[in-house]
Order: sequence, then structure tokens, then C-alpha cells
Amino acid sequence: MSMARPRKHTGYVENLYRDCRNREGYYRYRRPDGSFKLFQAPSLAEANRIAEANNARRDEPRLAVPLNRAELAFHIPEYIAYRQKQDAKLEHKSSWKNRAGALRAFGDYFEGTHVNEIIWPHLSTWWEGLTYHQQKLRHAEFRRLFNWLMGQGLCQQLTYNPFTTDDSKVRLLVTGEPEKARMRLSRDAFWSIYDAAEHYPALQIAMGISLLTFMRESDICTLRLSENVEGELLKRVIGKSLNQRGSASASRLQWDLGNDSFLKALIKRAREEAMRNYRCPFVISHTGKTKKTGKTKEHGCQVTPRRLIEMFSECRDATGLYKNLPQGRTAPTFHEIRSLASKLATDAGYSDQQIQLAMAHGDVATTRSYKDEHQLPFENAGIVLTPEVLGRSF
Repeated sequence: MSMARPRKHTGYVENLYRDCRNREGYYRYRRPDGSFKLFQAPSLAEANRIAEANNARRDEPRLAVPLNRAELAFHIPEYIAYRQKQDAKLEHKSSWKNRAGALRAFGDYFEGTHVNEIIWPHLSTWWEGLTYHQQKLRHAEFRRLFNWLMGQGLCQQLTYNPFTTDDSKVRLLVTGEPEKARMRLSRDAFWSIYDAAEHYPALQIAMGISLLTFMRESDICTLRLSENVEGELLKRVIGKSLNQRGSASASRLQWDLGNDSFLKALIKRAREEAMRNYRCPFVISHTGKTKKTGKTKEHGCQVTPRRLIEMFSECRDATGLYKNLPQGRTAPTFHEIRSLASKLATDAGYSDQQIQLAMAHGDVATTRSYKDEHQLPFENAGIVLTPEVLGRSF
């Protein structure tokens, strides 16, 4: 299924596009097969130069060159297959897809390098070129990778795992977390964006649910009216904790609609929208220009997390609130609603422990691992934000 072309922006040459997250210094180049290559450049002029150079070679025939077994890149797919064989659940985890992508990129970086010629300076140079978040994603998985490689008798120039946690050895460390560049979302800004989304009822409903339940966009977009709404209860197994901890230890939260009139009103509105949107089974639904289904959509009116983020960004930019940001700062995204919800809950007098539970950041009792999945209880999130805290009503 062909995907719609992304929107072009002024000043970008053919096949060059802005980064999806609007990160400074990041650009996307559209390959001949329709996929995208993300790359960094110090300026738009340099990004245009790189894109034009690739455009000039675009029609040249490319021959597939088989990898040499001596190269590092040859062993990356073997390691990925080994990990998936050891843990069958990995393939279904979004975090694993990101780590597997990072592993392949690592192989690409050392393309043509003999696996037994890799030395510490090579790894250190590559590692220092990564951001804090990129390092954090890779550190634990790459420790496993090098354990496996060295167990295969490879990387003979290394005397120990460079990702070891042994403080007595020189090792690759994750750099300090940088100060957040993304602006916090204020209560007034939230309502301005909410009002700007009057032509996107799906976004208004999703914003309200996120503010009242602390749920991420991925959890909100997969809420089903028939499965997650049971009478006066909204129930959800939090997706991130499910991926990280497994079913037995995942955060399982519920909200009492009878005790939260705002959340109840939003679910009612969601049902009405679902009927208008061709009986869409999802809480968040929207009829767009095209109603295609595929790997990420099972109903034509289902709203994906990516589309929800795009809606939010469009309405946020329409308010004009973030036109003149300080250098290095970026406008808040949909995810910042969770931070706002945390602040409002604190202002309302809820304890850190209550907020931690509602945000699914707390540890789950060990005894849950002894129960079958259908026996596991749902904990009451227990937070209801009043009109005084919210500043107005939905």
C-alpha cells in the first residue's frame, strides 16, 4: 500500500524533507523505494547539498554486494536472530524494534570493518557521536551483543566487554542527561490548543483523556469502546509497562466514570463520534480524506499515535503561542500533557505515591507474578481533577 507523500516545505530540494519531530539539524531523504533515510546536517544549505548529490546518483544501478563473514555487519542479523530465539516475546515489543534498528545501524557504521580489527578508539569515537537518549537505548543491549560476539571468539582486539558495568575497567558510559529542550505545557496553553482543535473532535477527546488519566498517546489510541469500557469503569493495561515488565507485572489501572463526570462525558462523546465515523470500535476515531487500513490500522477511521501527534502539532502551531521560542527550545508535544496532568494533580493535593501509580511509574507487587492473567486485579487510579484545578470544563 503506497503512503501519502509528506508535505514539502519552502527551501527544500527534491526528495528532502523536514524531520518528523522538527528537531534542529535533522533531515529526511526520500529513497527511490519510498523509504526515508534520517541524517544530520549543520544547516539547510548543507542538507540540500547532500540531497542533491544523492539525487544525481538516484538512477544509477545498484548491485547488491554480499557481506563478508569477516565484517561486523555480517554478524548483526545472526545476533538478532539469536536474541529472538532466546526470547520469543521480543519480536512483539516496540522497544526491541528500536534496539534491533540500532544494532543494524551499528553494523552499517562499521561497514567494511573486520570484526577482529575493532579496537577501543573505534568504539569510543562512534559512542561519543551519539546523543544521551541514543546511548541510553543502546547500552544494555550492546553489552549483550559484545558478550555474544566475544563468546563466538570475535572482537579479538578487545580484552573485555567495552559496555561492562565493572567500575574497575575503562568502559563506555552514558553521558549526563541534557536539560530538556522541550517547553512545558501550561494549563492555559492546553486550553488554547484544545479550542484550536474544534475541527478535530478526536484530538479534543484524546487531550482530555490524557489529562484526566495520564495515559500516553499509544495507550489512548488503542482504547476500545467494547473492551476497555465496562459499565462505569474505564480499564487499561498500560502498554509501556506491559512491554517492559510482561503481563504479570504490568500496571493495570481503572478509572471510575461514576466518580469522574469529565471523563464520563468524554467517553460519551467518543461513542457519539464512533457512530459518526462508521461505527469505529476505537475510543479515538476520525474520518479523514482516506479511510485505508493496513498494518497500523484495522479500521479506516482509527487514529494512529502518529496521526494524533500530527493533529496536536497542527493545532498547537495554529495558536501562535510558540512562534518565538528561545534558542534550543522546542514547542511541547502531545506527550507533555502527562507532565501537565502531574503538575495539576500535585496542585490538587495528591501525593507523589498516588501520582506515581496513576502514571504507571511504580513497582507492581511481587505476588502478582504468582497469579494467572485473568486473576490479576485492576488498581483504582483514584485521581479526579475538579473544574477548579482544570480551569474550565470539557
